Order: sequence, then structure tokens, then C-alpha cells
Amino acid sequence: MAKKEVMLTWHTEQRKVSDLVATSYNPRKISEADKKELTKSLQKFNLAEIPATNTDNTILAGHQRIAVLLALGRGNEVIDVRVPNCKLTKAEADEYMIR
Repeated sequence: MAKKEVMLTWHTEQRKVSDLVATSYNPRKISEADKKELTKSLQKFNLAEIPATNTDNTILAGHQRIAVLLALGRGNEVIDVRVPNCKLTKAEADEYMIR
């Protein structure tokens, strides 16, 4: 009998910024100029687009936003994050971060 696949769904939960864990292999990089612009944006508009995490708090999307929030001393804030209904495998997480 074939393994039944679970439909991946996402929901919003709340997490403390400092509890979120950056991956060591984030494929996206940011220049210092872009980081300054992101900082200005977060200061003016706050967190308009919420990060995505795996079920273990590993960041899938939003590494730069989280890094800037931490640099601004906002690690104790609780923010919304998108979380899948089941833990993504490393291969799935890698694919998600690249796409």
C-alpha cells in the first residue's frame, strides 16, 4: 500500500523573535545598503510581511527581517509567523527557501 501524502497547509502562529533560528545555509544574501533600507522600512512600516518557519522555529523565509529586528533590540517581541502543519524535511525546506 502506498504511503498516504498529507496535504501541506500553513497557518499563523505567534513566536518570540529571539526564539526563531536562522539556518546556516540561507540562499539569500543582503548588501549593507539593502540592510539599511530594510531597517528604515521596518522602523516605518513595522513587520508587514510575516516570516515563515518550520515547526521547530527554523526560519524558512524572513531571515533578513528577523536579523534586523534583533539588531534593533526587538528580540523579546512576539510576532506572527506562518508554520506548516507538518515539519518540512531538509530537502523540502531547502527547496522552499530557494523558490
